[in-house]
Amino acid sequence: MPLRGTSRDGAPLSVLIVEDNPGDAELLRVLLDEAEEPTATGDDDEEDGDAPPPLQIAVRWVERLRDARAALADAPADVVLLDLSLPDARGLSTVAQMRAAAPTLPIVVLTGLDDEALAVRAMRAGAQDYLVKGTVTAPGLRRAVRHAVERQRLVDAAQRATAARDVVLGVVAHDLRNPLSTIKMCAAALGAAPEPAQAAELSGVVRNAADWMERIIRDLLDVTAIEAGRLTIDRAPLDPAAVIARAREQFAPLAAERGLTLVADAAPDLPSLNADGERLLQALGNLLGNALKFTPRGGTVWLTATEAPRGVRFAVRDSGPGIAPEHLPHLFDRFWQARETRRAGAGLGLAIAQGIVQAHGGRISVQSSVGEGAEFDFTI
Repeated sequence: MPLRGTSRDGAPLSVLIVEDNPGDAELLRVLLDEAEEPTATGDDDEEDGDAPPPLQIAVRWVERLRDARAALADAPADVVLLDLSLPDARGLSTVAQMRAAAPTLPIVVLTGLDDEALAVRAMRAGAQDYLVKGTVTAPGLRRAVRHAVERQRLVDAAQRATAARDVVLGVVAHDLRNPLSTIKMCAAALGAAPEPAQAAELSGVVRNAADWMERIIRDLLDVTAIEAGRLTIDRAPLDPAAVIARAREQFAPLAAERGLTLVADAAPDLPSLNADGERLLQALGNLLGNALKFTPRGGTVWLTATEAPRGVRFAVRDSGPGIAPEHLPHLFDRFWQARETRRAGAGLGLAIAQGIVQAHGGRISVQSSVGEGAEFDFTI
């Protein structure tokens, strides 16, 4: 029967056999080959319509653990069939050493002992399944390999979800603390019955802090929607020049406050777009906010819209310090910030801008050199 769907890119499933007995290794290879023989009925343990497509298997064989490490360094594998008794490793330490060498590699343990307690310990040590030599069948081997890969994928996904949750909790705990503290201090001052002018000033500070908290929460909700592919885009006919004008109106006061020149320009006779104006303004706002934040006083930020072969190209350019080459690949990662600018925000603005652009079918890019500013652009 065909071994079914584990490879993400359609390439053959790479199985590494680590077994010092040539006869046992050859038997495993034969069983895997047998599992690849097509049948008319398909796999009985797959539901109709839900079975992944048939998958070819590429098998490699090594006799020692050190050879396995070298083989994995040369080319990765999708799953390893690991004998617990090797010339250079024995027992559960074999699993531990393999796990240390390849932490995310699914492991199916092979042993001559039908020992349930050992099987449990092997699973706790990091194996995904346990097979007893002499009892392995082609369908059983197929299921063990497939399920090991799927279990490891679930483990990896759970670890990524846990890490993302911890980051979100950290952002909420840190970034909401400052505006919350401001609100508490103002509330205490208002409780002391200040003069009307001072009370009005304190009320304004409270409103600004509340707006700050609201922006953080909105960004967290937006990036969650983007990750889940549920970002709402309400398309309608849109004048690109109107978007540029609104962005300039919104950010001109901030530019003036920071001693910067904001130049906004839309080329004449731009074609109308079928796009979400509020979302595009949000994306441009995130780009402009970053440019204004990191450009030194006396600098300039340019916002432009020009005609492009497949629509309208929007660009935000600044005369700031530029971006180090090693930082460029990480700019659109959520929660990522360069060390020298850490805690300058939640680190979500560029990730959200990218999600908005991608939801419109576009692609955002950045060009920058240290000391020469940066330019972000996208075409809708």
